[in-house]
Amino acid sequence: MIPQRIAVIGAGPVGSVLGAHLQNAGHSVVYCEVGRGRRETLSRDGVKVSGEIRLETGPATVVPSVDALSNYDPELVFIAVKANALPLICDALAAFLSESATVVSWQNGIDTEQVIAETLGRTRVLRAVINHGVVMGGADEVIVTFDKPPHYVQELNPGQELRAVTVAQVLSAAGMPTQRADDLISMVWRKGILNAALNALCALTGMNMREAWNDPYSQRLAKEILKQAITVARANEIKLGWNYYHEALTYIGEGKEHKPSMLLDLESGKRSEIDFINGKIVEYGDIAGLPTPHNRSVFWLVKAMERAL
Repeated sequence: MIPQRIAVIGAGPVGSVLGAHLQNAGHSVVYCEVGRGRRETLSRDGVKVSGEIRLETGPATVVPSVDALSNYDPELVFIAVKANALPLICDALAAFLSESATVVSWQNGIDTEQVIAETLGRTRVLRAVINHGVVMGGADEVIVTFDKPPHYVQELNPGQELRAVTVAQVLSAAGMPTQRADDLISMVWRKGILNAALNALCALTGMNMREAWNDPYSQRLAKEILKQAITVARANEIKLGWNYYHEALTYIGEGKEHKPSMLLDLESGKRSEIDFINGKIVEYGDIAGLPTPHNRSVFWLVKAMERAL
């Protein structure tokens, strides 16, 4: 059965693009957004998307808290917020979400789906890998900087494939080509390692992605971070592909002059997702008994900056 009542938790750039597609496809979409200004904009003007994807919606339904979603009895919930907010969000969802509802981690970072499953159970949780880049272009507009579908979803538990297939169908029908994957964790790590290579360096130096890669000193450090992360992934039996290092160098080298979310978070006085990026490289390195000095150093430095906010 195709879900019609859909909740999108987080109306930042990622959640807004997702919600706009679903709204325009005729689904009953309710956004959860804690930022008052963003709530007012969505309620009054709807979602405006430009760049590689162009979309506009009518006025949106927006609530200020996860608790308020209980009034809408969502059948499908997409979590599109920073990973560090997951424990509070999942505790709130557990109080009212039906057992038949599906929850999708529509996020960056490694192991976000595991955090959700700790509270909500593995049966109804899916993980996604999103293949577009989005930024806020102001208070009322989202800009898609690149769009390279398909996107991917996968269930956590065997026997729940239908949930993933259904979500992929919903998204594809809404204009976001999506497929169910068989080995999504490898995709999560491939993307997570790319984020680990430069995000923290940008956050620490204030440089954008292209500046950080073009600087000889930060590029050398990024390459060491990348090599460590790849070694850790393979030691934990994550399949990256034999040529992943060179593929990663090519991908990073094509990066544009934009600030990664980790830098934007620190500039805005917010905690970053470093725990789910370089922090996870450190964690899995410890599990495998491998040293991760470069990842550990940038992880500690970003955490120190967060404490000073």
